[in-house]
Order: sequence, then structure tokens, then C-alpha cells
Amino acid sequence: MKRVVVVLMFGWLLVGATHALAATGEKTEEDVRKTAQGAMLVTGTIEVNPDGTLRNYTLDHPEKLKPVVVAVIGKALSSWRFNMSAPTTEVVKTQMSLRMVATPMGDGKYKVAVEGASFGDSGTTGYQVSYKEHKWQPKYPNEAISAFVSGKVYLMVRIGRDGTVQEAIAEQVNLDQYGTEADMDRFRKVLADASLLAARHWTFNIPTRGPDVDDPYFVARIPCTFTLQAPGLPKPKGYGEWQTYIPGPRQTPPWSGKALANQSPDAVSGDGLQTGDSRLQLVTPVGGA
Repeated sequence: MKRVVVVLMFGWLLVGATHALAATGEKTEEDVRKTAQGAMLVTGTIEVNPDGTLRNYTLDHPEKLKPVVVAVIGKALSSWRFNMSAPTTEVVKTQMSLRMVATPMGDGKYKVAVEGASFGDSGTTGYQVSYKEHKWQPKYPNEAISAFVSGKVYLMVRIGRDGTVQEAIAEQVNLDQYGTEADMDRFRKVLADASLLAARHWTFNIPTRGPDVDDPYFVARIPCTFTLQAPGLPKPKGYGEWQTYIPGPRQTPPWSGKALANQSPDAVSGDGLQTGDSRLQLVTPVGGA
């Protein structure tokens, strides 16, 4: 019940700007609310044949997933095809994370679909970028706390060969509450700025072996979660449960590279560093043909 109060309070705090923004042609609070998505992340493993066809897949904790979710995933993945970065005679095995979205269709019915995917192990020793110094964590901005705003920032960082951050952007910022378009833009920036400030202090271990070892720089995607924790507020959603949020716009820098540019930021599970999997690239629609 407290969660509902938080959402309504956020809307009430922003209502004063709603009518003024509507007159300028910007989206109103109600317009923004309609963009909310019910989503969940499903993780697992895929095996890809040398010719780019899907050999097999497994889902983590399938017993926690609704049968309709499992069925939709099976149908979507059955048509997946990949381009391989280099000829191989071996089966490529990698971790995957899928963003499932439930869209209301009316009469209490929902359409469930695979809307995003992310591939690759998180910081495999030696072969991928991993954290060296990560003690500096983003500070929850007081402005966001006062307005009961929570959300998730997906950073993309370019890492030099010395392990320091050369450049960073907030690739996407999703919010858990809604307001007017202008105010949501403001709070996205507030959370993004806090994340970027912390990222400047991070250092990384660069690959010491593998196909990427001689690259001039390395790219990683890093989620930063801002969650309000207070007595009476509901606990974060567990695996296999739907979570509602307002997805923010995505910006992709020219240095992102194919491994991450073709994957969905908000399909990354947890708060771990993700570098993608440069060995393969999904070329068919993520939701299936």
C-alpha cells in the first residue's frame, strides 16, 4: 500500500506542471503513464552451432516462470540465427538474458513477447574486462529521494589500455514512477549524473588473452540501480515476477562496438559489468521471425 502512496505522491508533486506542458505540445503525465511497461528478466544459456543456428538453450529456474513465458521464449528462440565473428568448428556457448514485456490488449488480457536480449559472460577472467577498483558507488541524489524517485541507469564506458575510464555516457535511464515528460527528463538526468560521477573513479583490468587483447580500448555496460528502502515499502521483485517501469530513450555512442550496440541495455540482469560476446551477433528479430 505504501508503494501506491509513493507513486501517487510523485504524480501529485508534478501535477502543477502538467497543464503548462500540455499547452506546448509536450507529453502530459497521463501520456507518459501509458508508456509504462510490465517487464521481467529471464536468464539462461545458449549454444550456437558453427553455422550460426541455435543448437540448444536452457533457462535458469524455469519452475519460477509462468508457462506462457516459457512458451513464448521457446517460440522466439526457435528462429534465432547468428553471424559468427570468425569461422569456427566449435559450438559457441554463452550466457543470455532476455527482457520479457507484457503489453495490455484490453479485457484484462496481455501480449507477452521477447523484446530484448543480452549475451556474454560477466567479466570472464583474462578474456574480458573486469573491475579493478569499484569501491566508489553512486550516491542517491537528495532531489530524487525527496520526490520518491527510483530507477535504473545503464552506463556505457570506454576503457583505455591503462584501465581508466576514457569516456562514459548514460545509455538509458528507466524510472519506476511517472510524471510529466519534462520532469521525468530532469530526474533521468539527476540519476545519470550521479552514476557518471561515480564511474569516473572506477578502474578496470583489461583482457590479457583472447581475441580482444590488442584492442586500443574496451567497452562495458554497467547498470546502476537506485532503489528506495524504507519501512513499509515492498521488497524488490524476485526472479520470474513482473516489474513496471517507464523506459527512457536510448543513446548509443559511436565507440560502442557491435557486441553491445546490437543488444538491449535493459536486458542486462543484476548490477554486474557486461561486455557482450564479440563471437556472435543475433541477426534475426529478437522476438522471433
